Amino acid sequence: MRRERGAALATVVMLVMFVSLAVILLLKVATSQYQQSRAQEREDVVVAGAEAILDRYAAKLTIDSRYYLHWVDEAERARVCETVGAPTYGDVVQPGHAWDERCDTWSYQDPDPNGDGVTDWFVHPVLDATGTNNDIGVLLEVTPPLSGPVGVLVVGKRGSSIQRRAITASIHATPLSEFYRVTQGDLSYGAYAETFGKIYSGADVDFGGSTTAHADVYAEGRITSAPTVWADGAQGYQGAPSSTYGDIRDVYPQPLNFSDFWDDLDLIYQSACESGGICLDDADARAWRVQAYVSGGVGKLRIWKSTSSHNETWWWTNADSASWTVWGTVDVPRNGTLWANAHLIVGDQSSPVGVDVPEDGDSLIDFVLKGSLTMYAGSSSAPRNVIITADTFYDDPDSLDILALIASDEIVIDPGAVGLDKELTINAAMLGQSNAWRFAGDAPRDSTLNTYGSIATPNVGDIAGHIKYRNYGFDPRLEYIRPPMYPLLDTDWSYDDWREVKLPDWARL
Repeated sequence: MRRERGAALATVVMLVMFVSLAVILLLKVATSQYQQSRAQEREDVVVAGAEAILDRYAAKLTIDSRYYLHWVDEAERARVCETVGAPTYGDVVQPGHAWDERCDTWSYQDPDPNGDGVTDWFVHPVLDATGTNNDIGVLLEVTPPLSGPVGVLVVGKRGSSIQRRAITASIHATPLSEFYRVTQGDLSYGAYAETFGKIYSGADVDFGGSTTAHADVYAEGRITSAPTVWADGAQGYQGAPSSTYGDIRDVYPQPLNFSDFWDDLDLIYQSACESGGICLDDADARAWRVQAYVSGGVGKLRIWKSTSSHNETWWWTNADSASWTVWGTVDVPRNGTLWANAHLIVGDQSSPVGVDVPEDGDSLIDFVLKGSLTMYAGSSSAPRNVIITADTFYDDPDSLDILALIASDEIVIDPGAVGLDKELTINAAMLGQSNAWRFAGDAPRDSTLNTYGSIATPNVGDIAGHIKYRNYGFDPRLEYIRPPMYPLLDTDWSYDDWREVKLPDWARL
């Protein structure tokens, strides 16, 4: 009996010890999981805070497409200008201060400017619930869109925690200028045509024989005849999806409509007249003439005004014979917008300022832009034309220089703009809100039109009937460089290649 009671006691003791050990192990596992959960929660909060700052920066780009050239953001690290030859080369600009847009490349300064061995983080008031700078701190770096969309890296941390996370993304708004050609009506391309940018038609699209499309084609109706070759992965989308073509609604939820652009155009007017742009609003003006040129490495605009009273079509071909007075000479505006209350004449072949681009060689003065500029004529209540009378070039076609020409009425080309070399070159994103873009008469025999940009008009126009040779090229920079305040297809932005990345070395301090 004593032996049996001893065995029972030993069994009970062993069971109690086993249960106690199991409870301890379960407690340790639970504690570990709780700690991991809290750590994961803290890290998730850090990612959420970093993404909030990314959204904040994207919103600023939606309003000001060149925000990265105008300001060093409050959440950014201090920048150092690295553009050789820029007046600000080597200068350091602290967060929250204006940036010189002539410097389009930069590096970043040590994130410990006061030398105390601790990184100085930016804490947005919304992310600082306690008011003690103990919530989400961030720092970001921006990559300018020299060869792709604007890139942003955001590093976040919480309070004094060593846990830090880094995310990166390319920010992409969708401006109308991303399209090589936009029409509300039918769009057709004859034999041997080659298209390089996206095409959109509010009706049908038709391609002739031996044609090539290098980018996607969208038709609200149908692609009635496909290009012979779909190159570079291009595809077709239409209103009636099929086994051959995708559904256009999968890409653009709403059809494009030119009437939707008026709100964006009103913003250009407000930017030009109320926010530091150039506002040409003299009551007696019947037309304005703008000549872009470069002086001392700075983009300049010489502007003339005419009070001559003539009907609309007279201005299409007779701007040179009008009476002009100099309104002024100004730098290309910092916000990149110009609005005119009358017809807007682009270029002056006999201007006293500017040069004939060497590759052109027609001995006539060209419109040469250094900087980013959107010029808009008229309004929905008072439609006006943009009339092109000279070749338009960029000072540096591989830079961020970009031009947009917007008419509340029509884009018109003066046949005299072809010049002595019988060749007209237009580098610009063009938008005509009414009817079509047009030649105002026949160009000299065997003349050539070269466009390099984007063209959007409700209707096609009869360009082919007025000039023999036509080369329509798309400026690929328009896929990631939006001209100032240029109309957007929607009010949102998207992120390309959003991902979490390894912490940069500077973020480990």
